[in-house]
Amino acid sequence: GCEVNLQTAIAHCGACGRTCAPANAAATCAAGACGYTTCNAGFADCDGNRANGCEVNLGADPSNCGRCGAACAPANATPACAAGVCGYGICNAGFGDCDGNRANGCEVDVRTAVAHCGACGRTCAPANAAASCAAGVCGYTACTAGFADCDGNRANGCEVDVRTTVAHCGACGRTCAPANATPACAAGACGYGACNAGFADCDMNPANGCE
Repeated sequence: GCEVNLQTAIAHCGACGRTCAPANAAATCAAGACGYTTCNAGFADCDGNRANGCEVNLGADPSNCGRCGAACAPANATPACAAGVCGYGICNAGFGDCDGNRANGCEVDVRTAVAHCGACGRTCAPANAAASCAAGVCGYTACTAGFADCDGNRANGCEVDVRTTVAHCGACGRTCAPANATPACAAGACGYGACNAGFADCDMNPANGCE
C-alpha cells in the first residue's frame, strides 16, 4: 500500500524520494514542506528560507559576522570574519594597520602620514624643519630660521646651521675664507678667529681677515 506519510516524512517530504536536507540544521517535514527545527551551533538562517536551512557560517561570513546582517567594513582593506569577529584580509595599497586593531582595518594612509611614512612606525623627523610625507617618502615643508638644506637631501631636513658654519655662512655654499686668518662664522656673517703670525687686521674689517 501507500506506507509513507508525505506530509511528515523527512526522507519523502511532499513526494517519494524527496529528502529534506537543510544546511547545518536538524531537518523537519511539515505539511509536505522541508524545514528545520534548530540551526547547528555557529550557523544561522539569514535569508529566511527554511527550506535551505542555516546557510550562513556566522564565524566566517564577512557579510554576516557573528550575527545575520552584521557586515564587516574595515577601513581601506578587504573584509574578513574569523570566529565571528570582524577583521580584514589585506590592506589596500598605500594603507597600513598601524594601531594593530584588525576590527577597524587599515586606518593610516602611509603615503602621507608623518608618523607612519611609507610604513607603520616610520616617523619623519627631518632636522631643523617642519616634517612632511609625500608618496611615502619623508621630507619637509620649510627649514627652521637659521638652518638650510645644503646637501639637497630632503629626508634629513635642514642639516646646516648657516649662522655658524664656516663652509655655509649665511647661505649654502658661502665659504668663509678671510685672508691670513682662521675663518669663523657668527650670526651668518664671515669673520675670523685669530690672525696668522705676522699679520694684522688693520682696517678692522673682519670679513677680509688680516689683510
